[in-house]
Amino acid sequence: MGACVGCNRKKLIKMSLEKALEKRLTNEVKKMKGLALKFWCVSFTGFPDRVVLIPLGKIFFIEFKDTGKKLSKRQELVHKLLIKLGFQVWVIDTQELLTGFLNAAKG
Repeated sequence: MGACVGCNRKKLIKMSLEKALEKRLTNEVKKMKGLALKFWCVSFTGFPDRVVLIPLGKIFFIEFKDTGKKLSKRQELVHKLLIKLGFQVWVIDTQELLTGFLNAAKG
């Protein structure tokens, strides 16, 4: 097996975890007959990675992070704004936190 020129092993592991979390979120939300939309806003930085829409008008904002990583100052500001507007914002960096979110969304 050859060396990966320019690859950062830590970054590859991070991407794998985040992809696994996002894939699980998307699959589980589909089972609830909801949508887990990947959201990217060019003119408004710091917005969470996913907007989750669950039947009966439930809306959640989900930010995926590498395990133990902190939000940027801009992300903190945007999350506080969304919370002030009455929305739930979840920062998920482990399978356990994702399970907690899914249980809360079902309830």
